[in-house]
Amino acid sequence: MWFDIHLETANYNSERDIKDSSNYASDWDAPYSWENYQSCVLSSDDWHNGRIRICSKDEYTPEFLDGLELLIDPSPETITDRNDFAFQIYLLGHDTVAKHKIKFDRIGNSNRFKITWFGKIARTYVGDHDFKHNFSVMVTSAEFPRLPETL
Repeated sequence: MWFDIHLETANYNSERDIKDSSNYASDWDAPYSWENYQSCVLSSDDWHNGRIRICSKDEYTPEFLDGLELLIDPSPETITDRNDFAFQIYLLGHDTVAKHKIKFDRIGNSNRFKITWFGKIARTYVGDHDFKHNFSVMVTSAEFPRLPETL
């Protein structure tokens, strides 16, 4: 079984209009730079076929997924082709993400899960290949993906 995960934020200026003429040390710190790129997309399948191997079809149950913690692309320095990363990101251009830690926690005995995801970002779009920016995602209630009857 393989998972494809695709996340997209609201537009960067969705909560407020960004009109700021201040000088900032970098575009990372400048709100107007973020507005220029509109939103962030973090995806295993939008630009390439990353996919995350989870388990065999026989193992695929809510019980198996409960407590499962995945470490994905933990050593990005060993990956030479950006298409070999499990995920790609469009943040302030096409940057790079790695060092993912994704955990699935079942909510009671339901078929719903809390998903906690941490990772690191390198601003490769501007030539910075150091994974020095942290990100986190919290999905509070995701339904367990059911398999089609034909599988």
